[in-house]
Amino acid sequence: MEHAVKIPADRRVERRFERRRPLLRLVKPASPHSRAATRFAENCAAIGGTTMLHDLMPDVVTITFGSRTDAISQRLRSRGWNFVGTGDWQGERVLGVSFAGDRRANRTADDLAEALIIVVGELEIAETRTW
Repeated sequence: MEHAVKIPADRRVERRFERRRPLLRLVKPASPHSRAATRFAENCAAIGGTTMLHDLMPDVVTITFGSRTDAISQRLRSRGWNFVGTGDWQGERVLGVSFAGDRRANRTADDLAEALIIVVGELEIAETRTW
């Protein structure tokens, strides 16, 4: 290794740049959200009483219903929506929904939004009744 040829620094940069240039053309900019996640978030926003808290990744929607979040989560789970998770984010109780890996993500987003509308409606009716 004593006889290694040194490449001037400016040529190393040129070679590295030439090597990367074709790769940059192949990379498409990532969309901020998948269609299913965007569709679900828009439907949730239309429900009212919801807050979108954070954009975690392209296939995840994080949403809160305030003090009703846990009750909504329990009702969704009782209807078979087991992939809807709960957690805490900056002191708020949240629902997290991931559409990653779902071949029918758009249909799932629509079906889940429909179930969510029904559950929120049930809670609102229950809250207005005097027992």
